[in-house]
Amino acid sequence: MYEATGEQGYKEFVISQLSSWKNPEGSFACLPEQDYLAYFFALEQTGEEEYRNKIEAIMLSSKWTLELMPFVAKYETNYRRKEHYCEIAAMFRKNHSFTGKELVALIETIGQMSEEIYEYYRELRDLFQAVMKEKLKKLQDSSERLELGYSILRACNLGVLQTEKYMDFGELAWKMIAGNNKGRCAGLQEMFQAQHIIQTKQEV
Repeated sequence: MYEATGEQGYKEFVISQLSSWKNPEGSFACLPEQDYLAYFFALEQTGEEEYRNKIEAIMLSSKWTLELMPFVAKYETNYRRKEHYCEIAAMFRKNHSFTGKELVALIETIGQMSEEIYEYYRELRDLFQAVMKEKLKKLQDSSERLELGYSILRACNLGVLQTEKYMDFGELAWKMIAGNNKGRCAGLQEMFQAQHIIQTKQEV
């Protein structure tokens, strides 16, 4: 939402939330792994070394899962010269049945990768497109409309999907979930809203 609107309140919210996750010794307790990118955001916004230390600690201690791959891809892109893109691609390649949550992890991973290593970027892009085509066949009846809708708009904004071809699906998913009471996916709904705002600005 900060990227989409530029409103300082969103940035301040993230920083304050991370501070609230500190334990009594002053170090950070662990967020859910799908939220680990927040540490990069905080580091970029504040330059405070404690966030870099937390990032390094996560890389040293965490088991690789699909949900962790956006964080790993960001780390590889920023600090390791993309040395382990092949392992990241292999994690998704081995996954033969994607849930909506795993599809979100895939498009977020693509969003953190550099196109300079085109072989692996292209592989994950093509995989995302193939999975999404199958998912869209059941969009109306899917219980994962939030995940699919977010993934579509994020992919359109990244240039992974053609906006003129897929935007209507994203708009349909947005209309289905916009205004719903926030529940366990409240954070993702905010992310969906942010992508919708970005897409709307691009159309103006």
